[in-house]
Amino acid sequence: MAFDIAVFFVLPLLLVIVVTVLAGRRARARSEEYDSDSVSFVGGVLCAMFTVVLAFFVVFAWQNGADLDSHATAESDAVLDTYWQMAVVPQPDADAVRTLLSQYARQVADREWPALTDGRDEPEVADTIVALRAAVTALPIDAEVVAEARKQALQNLRTIDEHHRARVAMATSTDAFTIALLVGTAFGAVLMIAFPLIFGLSRRPANLVLMVLLTVTLSATMYVSWQLMHPLEGFFGATPDVFRAALDEMTAQSGT
Repeated sequence: MAFDIAVFFVLPLLLVIVVTVLAGRRARARSEEYDSDSVSFVGGVLCAMFTVVLAFFVVFAWQNGADLDSHATAESDAVLDTYWQMAVVPQPDADAVRTLLSQYARQVADREWPALTDGRDEPEVADTIVALRAAVTALPIDAEVVAEARKQALQNLRTIDEHHRARVAMATSTDAFTIALLVGTAFGAVLMIAFPLIFGLSRRPANLVLMVLLTVTLSATMYVSWQLMHPLEGFFGATPDVFRAALDEMTAQSGT
């Protein structure tokens, strides 16, 4: 956190203050001999372009985090539904499936989620899905109610597998388009600060305060953008709470 604050706030702010003071000493800045109309027009165009790129980046980056939450919710709901489907299945088959479901939720919350934060997957979770499919497939089908529960459980396992694959792929892959938008946003932020200095902003106190406020605002924007690039951590990061809630519900039902 301290490193992020230094990179996104302290260093840019100090750099802008120094450059503003130095640039304000230029003879052109003191005399204010420049075409203000042309400068205002170009500055407005740059501001509009920066706003558009930033808007696109926020939309795409935010959607990635929302998709991760959506996959996790669908996954945990399917786990719980399969758990309750086992109520009509005779023992010990029901307990075998329920134990694997609890194991799955625990593995995702305690092991896979931290691994995905580091850009790695957890192979044991996929192995648990395979074991679940084998256990559900082996359920007896001599009773109609058990056969129906088995059918629904297999559909749920397909849902779990599909959403698990999608969630892992999103967490471990790199979206080149989103990265390009982030680079464009960073370039635009730098240009927004550099533009008035290049065209001779004087070092009057009002201008210095203006540059400080602009830098703080753009630094905060870039910090939020950087946080959005990490959908499993930070202020906007998705959490495995839905799996922990499912695990709590299954644990409460089993009484262990």
